[in-house]
Amino acid sequence: MKRKVVAMIGMVGLLAAAGVAFAETDSIGSTAESARPKPMVLEVGPGGKVLMRGIVGSVSTTSLTVKSWGGDWIVQVSGSSEILPKAANLVDFKQGDFVGVQGVVNQSANWTVDAEIVRDWTARKALGEEIKQNTQLVREEMKSGTPRNFEGTVSDLDTSARTFMLAGEEKTYSVVLTTDAIILKKNRATLDFSKVQNGDRVRVWGSVASSTITASVFRDVSL
Repeated sequence: MKRKVVAMIGMVGLLAAAGVAFAETDSIGSTAESARPKPMVLEVGPGGKVLMRGIVGSVSTTSLTVKSWGGDWIVQVSGSSEILPKAANLVDFKQGDFVGVQGVVNQSANWTVDAEIVRDWTARKALGEEIKQNTQLVREEMKSGTPRNFEGTVSDLDTSARTFMLAGEEKTYSVVLTTDAIILKKNRATLDFSKVQNGDRVRVWGSVASSTITASVFRDVSL
């Protein structure tokens, strides 16, 4: 089995000798927000450790086909593999996405990597744009009137009616979301309101009459 690992390492060396320029060595294991995608990369270490970046050719429930140096690689993704951005699933990856893979060469299958970390750089860029747009929408909404912020814990949640009780430090309010309310996660990414649960810590922006808040912005800081 070790022969396959050695053979692949030798193949990478031949590609490099033929003039293929591999990008600088680093690790995609870091989740630092300052990280940026690099050009296409294929690096195989002496122990069979792999760092690869390339373009998704196809997606299944347990693997990706990634086009990188040397051709198409099968990337096996298991339950222990870390998928980034956070909260992403393998089925969220799309053909044509630029991805990074960190893992180990599979010793029983050719051109196959058992992934430890898989990062979708394309999805991360799209998420960044979504957060930027949502932040701007919230700013514009907050400039449009005289409501104010409220923060507390959710109870008596009705996701269909989009209503709940909000227990603040001094008072409990009944909250009704407007039909066009902006609904966000903690990081300001768009949130499906059905994911909200009783006990979540949330912030709302809206006008209050008696003990009822009509909210046009909802942000779940627990998600």
